[in-house]
Amino acid sequence: MRETHPAKPVTLALSAASAFVGRQFATYASYRAKIALGLAQLTLSLVTFSFVGRVVARAGPGFVERYGMSYTSFAVVGIFVHSLASSGLHSFRSTVRREQLQGTFEILLTTRLPSPALVFLAGAGELLITVTGGALLIVAAASLVGLDLRLSPSLAAALVLYMLVMCGVGLASAGIIVVTKEGEPVSWAVSGAAALLGGVYFPADMLPEWLRSAAAVLPTTHALALARYGVSGASSPGSRGSLFFLAAAAAASLAGGLTVLEWGCRRARRAGTLGHY
Repeated sequence: MRETHPAKPVTLALSAASAFVGRQFATYASYRAKIALGLAQLTLSLVTFSFVGRVVARAGPGFVERYGMSYTSFAVVGIFVHSLASSGLHSFRSTVRREQLQGTFEILLTTRLPSPALVFLAGAGELLITVTGGALLIVAAASLVGLDLRLSPSLAAALVLYMLVMCGVGLASAGIIVVTKEGEPVSWAVSGAAALLGGVYFPADMLPEWLRSAAAVLPTTHALALARYGVSGASSPGSRGSLFFLAAAAAASLAGGLTVLEWGCRRARRAGTLGHY
């Protein structure tokens, strides 16, 4: 009788990733009303910011000269980059929570791949679909109000690196959810700080002096500066420093996130609570 050899780790990982992506795509494709409502919500937000932009323009000159674009474009780029990158913050946590509620999380972790790799692959499927759908919705909504979102190299680099940072935080969040089941402060704190201090809706230099130093160390601030310079076509003297900062933050975030996730799986396994929800 011929011996069967176990699948190679790379083949096994690719097969698992394909299965997860296929399942997530089928799930999201069935929610047509959700997709339509998402487009409507984004369109409403863009129209709102277009009117706010008119108010800013009438209140006084200088915004375009200072930031290289109108307030509407400024806000839309901020929302575009931050919302897509935030998919990495929520995908892994929501994947773990869904598997827990369906009673399949413990079964999922009995396969041959390491626990962090399985959670990463399961969340990556949801992340890919969420990012793709979100990008299409934002581009479609932006076209309705006549905004040009060109994918420049600077914008692409900002998106990728910032998303990796958020993925690391999302993996840590998933590790905490494995243990606590409900309630984890990491994603809430990171998302709130990024939106408030990172310059998503308004320039970070409008913050009080004592908050600007905090904003300067946020990956969000550097990612949005890169993205906006790329969209406006201007050259930033600090772009190389921002790229290095984001790359270092991404590496540290992913390493920390995987460590916390591994810790959470080990602790739940020792406590016998992997099947709890």
